[in-house]
Amino acid sequence: MKTVNNELEKYLHRTPKTAYWINNEGKKYCQSVHGRSFIRYNEAKKQAERDVVDKETIINYTVNYLNKVGIRTTENPKYDPKCIDYEKIQQEFDLADREDLVWMKFTKDGYLGVVAVSADVNFDIPKDSSEYDNKRVVYNSYEQKNKEEWIHNSAGILIHKLGKKWDESIVLLFPLKNIPDGYSRGDVETAIGNMLIEKNVPVLDFYSHMY
Repeated sequence: MKTVNNELEKYLHRTPKTAYWINNEGKKYCQSVHGRSFIRYNEAKKQAERDVVDKETIINYTVNYLNKVGIRTTENPKYDPKCIDYEKIQQEFDLADREDLVWMKFTKDGYLGVVAVSADVNFDIPKDSSEYDNKRVVYNSYEQKNKEEWIHNSAGILIHKLGKKWDESIVLLFPLKNIPDGYSRGDVETAIGNMLIEKNVPVLDFYSHMY
């Protein structure tokens, strides 16, 4: 049973209309970083023109917000990406699922690149622009058939388009213990991202946490 969490609700429903496009049949789709779609890239350029907010400030904003929500996390979320042990983190924070994690990665010049969720920290980035729209075939075990997927994720493509590089020496990782009933880790991701935006923290992949 869902009990309304006012702190989460405050930031869950702030997705701007520009985050989606609607086709001729009225179906709504997420904005893309592929082909001739430039909404997300144009927003990334705007974000990159703003002043960098330091990691300590972002940590304070996030920890304080999670405390208000009622989620137990760490006050020291700085991790060396090469040494992340998801099983150990799950045990240490008594997480219901090893993927109950919100994480953030940064560019070498200090910008917050993306607010993400799950146990899949990565620094994906294309080698050059010819790879932006490349796909691969993968087997979908749920649908029991092969499906195409993009090789590179949206954040990596945007960072490459901006001429930036990932800082692979650090990631901020926030375990999510006691996610409120009726809400998902994805809801927490969305709320944190929107909260940081309200706090005037530039997020280069501005829309990612909203989807």
